[in-house]
Amino acid sequence: MTAFAYYRLPYLHHAIYMAQHEGSPEVLGSVMELNGKEGFVVAPFAPSCDTPVLLIHPDEKKLIAIPPEEEAAEATENASRRNFVAVSEQKKYAQDFECFHEQLMQGTFRKIVLARMSVEENLMDSLNGRNPKSLVFRKLFEKTCAKYPRLFVSLVYTEQSGMWLMATPEILLRGDGCDFCTMSLAGTQRAEPPRTVADYPVEGVEWSSKNREEQQYVTDYIEQCVKSFTDDYSLKGPYTTMAANLYHLRTDIAFHLPNTHRLGDVLESLYPTPAVCGIPKDTARQFILQHEHQPRRYYSGFVGPLSLSGKTHLFVSLRCMNILRDGTCKLYAGGGLLQESEMDTEWRETEAKMQTIKKVLEG
Repeated sequence: MTAFAYYRLPYLHHAIYMAQHEGSPEVLGSVMELNGKEGFVVAPFAPSCDTPVLLIHPDEKKLIAIPPEEEAAEATENASRRNFVAVSEQKKYAQDFECFHEQLMQGTFRKIVLARMSVEENLMDSLNGRNPKSLVFRKLFEKTCAKYPRLFVSLVYTEQSGMWLMATPEILLRGDGCDFCTMSLAGTQRAEPPRTVADYPVEGVEWSSKNREEQQYVTDYIEQCVKSFTDDYSLKGPYTTMAANLYHLRTDIAFHLPNTHRLGDVLESLYPTPAVCGIPKDTARQFILQHEHQPRRYYSGFVGPLSLSGKTHLFVSLRCMNILRDGTCKLYAGGGLLQESEMDTEWRETEAKMQTIKKVLEG
C-alpha cells in the first residue's frame, strides 16, 4: 500500500491528503537527522530498528473538504466480554502503577507517565460493509474531523509503522518562517457538564495542587529547552483549555529561531516532553521502555508536516489508535504520575482519554 497521510489542522474546514507513490518513506535513526529535511514526519516514542523515525516525501498532495458529521446509530457491544477485558487490563495497569509509583516514592523521578493499551476487536467491521478499504479509512478520518473540530486529526499509513488515527490537542512544534511555538499541556479532568466550542477558553475550572504541579514541571522543562536555542521567547499561561470532553492546563511558549536548519536538534530537545515521558527525561524513557506492559510504538511520538512550503505543524501523537489489517484496533492513553497519585484516579483518567478516539468507532 502507498504511504499516505490525511491531516486536518484545528478549526479548519478542509484537510490535506498527501501520498508518496514513488519509492519508500525515508528511514531515520533519530529525530536529529531531521535537520535540514522536509516532509511528513511519523516519529515513535523511542526510535529503534522496529520503530524508526519515518519521513514521507509526498509526490501527490490535494485539499479535501470535510463534510458535517452524520447522525450516528446507537452503538452496541458485548457487555460481558467488554467487562472481562476491562478487568484484565486494569489488573495489568495496577501492576504497572505499583512499579512506577514505587520509583516516585524513592525519589528516582519527580514525575513519570504511565501509559496503557486497550484492544478492541473487529470494531472496523461496522465501517466496512462493501466499501473498499481506502474509502473506509477516509470515512473514519472525516468522522473524526467532524466530531473534534478543535483538535489536530491525522490518519497516516506507512509499511513500517502501520495505520494510525489520532485526534490530539498537543502542539510539539508549529512554525512559519523563523517564528515558532510549542506548548505545555498537562493536568486533566472531565468537562462536566459537556461544553461547546464557543466556551473556549474556559474560565472558573478548579485545579488540584497535583495537576498544577504536574503542569509546572512540563512548563519548566520546555522553557529550559527553548532557552538553549534562543533568548527571544515568551510564555502565556497557564490557563484552562478543553480537548474533546476533557479540560487541561496549558501554557503557550512562542520563540524566534534564526537558524531553521536546526529543527531536528530542537525537536530532539523537546521530545518526548514530560507530558508524555517524565523527569529526568532520558532515565524516565528508559524505565518506561523496560517496564510498561505494552510497547507504545508510535503512541506519544509526534506526526505532521515539517517545513513543507515553509510551514511546520508537528503534534504529539495522543488520543490515538493503531488499526491492524484484520480490523483490530489498539487504543492508547496515559497519564502523569506524581508521589500523591492514586491508582483508581489515574485509571479513570486513561479511560476518559480513550473515549475520545473510541467514540469515533461507535455507530
